[in-house]
Amino acid sequence: MSLPALRDVQAGFWRSLHKGKADGGEADAGLTRVIAPSATLDPAGRVAIYQTMYFWRLHEVLCEDFPKLRAAVGDEFETLARDYLAVHPSENPSLHHLGTRLPGFLVNHAIGVARPWLADLARLERARVDAFDAPDATPVVATDLRAIPPDAWADLRLEVIPALDVVESAWPVHEVWADPATQPEARPTTVRVWRHDFTVFHTAIDPLERAAFAAVRDGRTFEEVCAIVAEHVEPDTAPAEAGALLARWIEDGLVARVRSASPSSSSVVT
Repeated sequence: MSLPALRDVQAGFWRSLHKGKADGGEADAGLTRVIAPSATLDPAGRVAIYQTMYFWRLHEVLCEDFPKLRAAVGDEFETLARDYLAVHPSENPSLHHLGTRLPGFLVNHAIGVARPWLADLARLERARVDAFDAPDATPVVATDLRAIPPDAWADLRLEVIPALDVVESAWPVHEVWADPATQPEARPTTVRVWRHDFTVFHTAIDPLERAAFAAVRDGRTFEEVCAIVAEHVEPDTAPAEAGALLARWIEDGLVARVRSASPSSSSVVT
């Protein structure tokens, strides 16, 4: 019997990991033909060792990336992981990407259908993972802003740090994150997620900050941001409210750069 090419053996091993049972069996037939039995295991049994190890390593990664979801579903997490990996096997050399599709998968999975807030809990946890691994940026500090002339502010745009996201949910998902045993009542909630130094934070934000921060992320000028703030508060309090929001964003380290929006100038203000 002629031996198969190395490429074919590698492909058979990969199929065994992805298509075979995670606890053994259903190894690729082409692969088992070229594996010698040991004193205690047949070829399929030897492959099963790797199938088992492979699944539990991926299960460990999902547990690390979604600890609150793991706490919320308990022993059902293993079933969820098996079902998820059967549909979305690891396809990237970096395991950072393994759980990317888990929030969307949960929407139609029996576990997520029974507790629909779990999909958004997974989205929040995924946003935290992405924030932790996002590129670094040195945020603007309050003293940087003092050099900006008052008449220049209207034309400025705030650029946010890469390690930032906003999660929109029909549930108070931040409360579920704090206590995974919570059975929440539906309530539209916006959660801002960001990293400062080596720590990831998140906080629920109100409709005013939600609208203003969305404008900032869309590249609107500070004058336009202030106009949006004025739509949510009494006009005479709008400047103070806008200033308070800016101070909060600066304190949280969300602003990476302040630039002029003028077509005639692309200079960095800070």
